[in-house]
Amino acid sequence: MWESLMSDCQIVLLPFLSDQILNTRLMTEELEVSVEVPREETGWFSKESLSAAIISVMDEDSELGNLVRRNHSKLKESLVSPGLLTGYTDKFVEALQDLVNDTNLE
Repeated sequence: MWESLMSDCQIVLLPFLSDQILNTRLMTEELEVSVEVPREETGWFSKESLSAAIISVMDEDSELGNLVRRNHSKLKESLVSPGLLTGYTDKFVEALQDLVNDTNLE
């Protein structure tokens, strides 16, 4: 999931297992950075539904494709911003140091 968000590729998801379904809902419905391939009544994916999903996200004139590309680009910018990950790590280390120092004072 994270690797696809860091790329410039369009994201088309075919969820199968429970965690994939949850991640697909997050990326498709909440973040709006991907397109999910709809299932047929049988529960399988058809080549037509796969083709339609790919076309919807790749077509330059597609409203959905433009929305997904715009949201994906914004999220990617946030994820690659300097200090995002190191900031969390630094805060975690500081919190641990504070806990150790507070424990030593007692």
